[in-house]
Amino acid sequence: MSATETLKDAATYAALRTKLAWLTHKVHAHAQTVTTLASDVNDAAEQMLDASETMKALAVDDQTTSEFTDAALTMTGVKDAAGAYTSAADSAAAAAADAKTTTESDHGGIADAVGSSPVDMAEATFYTQP
Repeated sequence: MSATETLKDAATYAALRTKLAWLTHKVHAHAQTVTTLASDVNDAAEQMLDASETMKALAVDDQTTSEFTDAALTMTGVKDAAGAYTSAADSAAAAAADAKTTTESDHGGIADAVGSSPVDMAEATFYTQP
């Protein structure tokens, strides 16, 4: 489910606040997953480099040791890309949190007034300023 699809059913102030909080949480959770995977890939890259160095010390042919070195470099690139993804995810989560804060500051007072009013809210046109 995309963020757009998720927000389509947020037709009320309360639903929008809830959806924005949920989206912020989901983005952080995905970023954490990517960070964990990047750490695992980095560990594997270090092990590949260690294996390459060990093979060199044992006079294993250059083509074989180069394959291990190349694999480690590729894994390091994956780790770097994961870091960029995590940074972008953090920015997206911050933007969602900002949207929630803006929604609360712009509409919170109205929602509180409607919620505490002894009468039901009239149609929106009733409240239009001339």
